[in-house]
Amino acid sequence: MSPFFRTMSAMEAPAPHLVVSRAPTSRRSAPAVPLPCTVRARLWVAGRTLRPPDDQARLWLHLSDGRVLAFRLPAVPLGEDGVIAPLVAEVTNDLRGNRWALEHPAFGFAQVLYAAPVLPLLRREHAGFVFDAEFQQFAAGLDDEVMRLLLSLERDPTPAAVTRRDGEAPHPLPARFYASIRNYNRLATLPSELRERRMQALARFPALVAPILLTAHHSPNCFDGKRHAWREKDEAVEAAIDAGKDLIGALARHYGISKGLVRAPVNAAMWPAPDQAYRRSRLELLDALPDNQRPGLAEFERWQLYLANYFALLGEHDRDHPLPYPPEVHRGAFRLGWSRTWETAARRFGDLHPALADCRDFLRAARERAAVILRRPYGPGVGRLAAAWLACHGLLGLLAASDRWHRQRPGIAHADRPAGFRLPAILGEVNDNGRAARELTTPQELAEEGEAMHHCVASYWDTCVGGDRIFALRLADGERATAQYHPTLRGDVGDDIRYRLVQLRGPCNEDASAAMEAWARAIEAQLNAPERRNARRVALEVRGRLEEAQWQARQALRLADVWLDAKSERQLRRVLAWLGQQPPAPEALLSAPIAGYQYHAGPQLQDCLAAGQPLTLVREPDNPHDGLAVRLDWQGHKLGYVPRPENAEIARRLDAGERLTANVANIDRQAEPWERVAFVIQAMPN
Repeated sequence: MSPFFRTMSAMEAPAPHLVVSRAPTSRRSAPAVPLPCTVRARLWVAGRTLRPPDDQARLWLHLSDGRVLAFRLPAVPLGEDGVIAPLVAEVTNDLRGNRWALEHPAFGFAQVLYAAPVLPLLRREHAGFVFDAEFQQFAAGLDDEVMRLLLSLERDPTPAAVTRRDGEAPHPLPARFYASIRNYNRLATLPSELRERRMQALARFPALVAPILLTAHHSPNCFDGKRHAWREKDEAVEAAIDAGKDLIGALARHYGISKGLVRAPVNAAMWPAPDQAYRRSRLELLDALPDNQRPGLAEFERWQLYLANYFALLGEHDRDHPLPYPPEVHRGAFRLGWSRTWETAARRFGDLHPALADCRDFLRAARERAAVILRRPYGPGVGRLAAAWLACHGLLGLLAASDRWHRQRPGIAHADRPAGFRLPAILGEVNDNGRAARELTTPQELAEEGEAMHHCVASYWDTCVGGDRIFALRLADGERATAQYHPTLRGDVGDDIRYRLVQLRGPCNEDASAAMEAWARAIEAQLNAPERRNARRVALEVRGRLEEAQWQARQALRLADVWLDAKSERQLRRVLAWLGQQPPAPEALLSAPIAGYQYHAGPQLQDCLAAGQPLTLVREPDNPHDGLAVRLDWQGHKLGYVPRPENAEIARRLDAGERLTANVANIDRQAEPWERVAFVIQAMPN
């Protein structure tokens, strides 16, 4: 029996209707119509044996050039061999697999199923089909080595050292499907020398070569031929493989990593990655670590699930792709080594999923404190603060600072609590067979919930003003939890708003039970009910009524507020120094990022700018957008403006004839464009 065929016992199901043929060596297997000479074997499969089932026939063909093809044939009866010749004629010259829909009078409409498995995955009924001699013959005709290699790329990763509740396993990273017809054909049809070299490259560096040579399908697809995934094509890497020269160097250049990481044991087997950006970000992190602190494959996979929360702290692009950061950020985060850092963190802070997520609340508070220290309208972005904190104090240092801040259970500044103001409720109170849910719509209710549950929900007032909704939940057995629901605008449903459960925490931020999660999901469904569409819209329109008054009051009070403990205060000042942001001199009138920097000459001149360089203040009283506009120029080039409303005081002083100077305060090239360059304005001495 074929070595590959021994793996078939792991496949899911038998074929209640299966017709198999190789060369017509017996009356039993002889097709009704002779097969074309270009066809080695064919396999008919009834649609009802697949998942999801349907009533349409499928046909697998093994061609003499080594290709395997599969078709969905809506208008063809099962076993109608007369359509094979015209099907093969249609795809004979389509060696790259670009055609996924065919039409011909002989078979009507057909779809070419390049993402289908090389052998069909049939529904589980019994395992007898694997002993069928004709099925074994079809399987035995396949390239054993190619099939074994493709299946090895679907290995199960090392179990995660992560649990959510009492022993409950976390959601794993999504698996990817490699044993597809498209991937099989890319290898099995190659000339022998090229086939051997590509197989060797895949076997030696599977985690790095497979994304370049093969497609990581989301799942087997026996219904249509559309492309739902693409490989990360690189002609230089392919040329290195085919020539047998400097593959390590080509892979290092492709991923932007060192040759040492290419050769590292962690890349000697395929590890799960949902997409290319995910894999690159993890490689960037691993490459930042010294050789003696890099994890092996098993240790990397044990803790890999926490990286989603880690990278979320640093910030992501619009498509949830991690932002690039310099090596010292990751190196500083794991200064104790990969495994030791994670093990220590788990021992000190328990479930790291909520602990890492909670760091964002702390970093927002640190940003507000940084604004006070720097005397600016706002501090560095949360992602930049996270990166600097990791570089300066490590992942353990960030988790410890966040834990200290949360244990203080910060409240809400008085300026953010307008007397008598209540958010418009979407649900209000809900009771169902002993289960209860109460929507928290005032700062006082948030504070009381935070006090009772010993967590920081009291600080979520701004988030609720922005549209989020917080509910206090209770079950019949007395279990309590706090749930947060975040709104998303759905352009596909007439600009409706959909709420999604994003946090569910018990007392002291502990995990909630499965029963509580079910109740929270039920509340989510009620929030999104069609009859509450108007209430959802009203919830998102509240911010405008509060924003201006809150801002003015907060600015007056913020200098008197202290949000961080003494240790975190010292750490924050070191973080700001790492970012190159120092407090302005006492005589400074204003320090702030240049408004509109990204829309003018700044990005083109950025490499010429340096801290301390003089800037020119230019009044624009005739500016059609703002009569108080004050422009900032560098050597005759427009960089942007003094931001509003702070420009009012600067404009008043300039109009009164006061002599002011402006300089570049600092440049943070990793920050968002609108926060990248800051200035400082001072009055000239008389």
